Amino acid sequence: MKRLKLILRIIAGLIGLVGLFVIFSIVIDTYVLPAPPIDHTNYFRPGDKVVSRFEGFEQTVLDVNGDSMHTSLAVLPHAAGPPEHFHEGFSEVFTVKSGTLSLLVNGEKKTLGRGETLTVPPMTRHKPFNETDETVIVESNDPRSIPTKFGYVLSQLYGFMDRYPDGPNTLQMMMQLSVFGEDADSYLADGPSLGMQKSLRVVMAPTARLLGYRNYYEEFRPRR
Repeated sequence: MKRLKLILRIIAGLIGLVGLFVIFSIVIDTYVLPAPPIDHTNYFRPGDKVVSRFEGFEQTVLDVNGDSMHTSLAVLPHAAGPPEHFHEGFSEVFTVKSGTLSLLVNGEKKTLGRGETLTVPPMTRHKPFNETDETVIVESNDPRSIPTKFGYVLSQLYGFMDRYPDGPNTLQMMMQLSVFGEDADSYLADGPSLGMQKSLRVVMAPTARLLGYRNYYEEFRPRR
């Protein structure tokens, strides 16, 4: 019995130390040594390319309107696209200009041909991909189609992902997402709840920064 109590005390002590470390690191990361702010509005120029070899996407910046931007998306032949995910704060509008786009929306497969449009509301799980031999061009008719801060995250995240021949593992991806804070408005559809994913990012961010994960990499800045 005494041995069991000792073991329980040790476990409780370790949990307490971990808790103190998490609280202390969050305070330091948030108030003492916060990540440098990013000027999203001056980050892009029309003609910039945001490319993901891993997902098979090539986005061209058409215009930037303050906190929103307009892009043209090329989905390369047989591109796997991103994992199923959802956004909390914005809708995505897929208007196909050429080719045939495949989409999973709440687990249901849909196809869009030239001239067809589909709007994916916030909190709706989805995944665009290409099952054909032809590049698909997707361009919303709304010139304010993507939040600029999310476009910024994509440009940096794509570069990070393409560092790895087979893509980053789940822990590496979570670490990198955590340093972007709430600007990274993309959450795994098959992951924990939204609240849990947000909490994990807050908890992981200080450690991620200590390990060298950053919210800005000059080498990933988009080029024309």
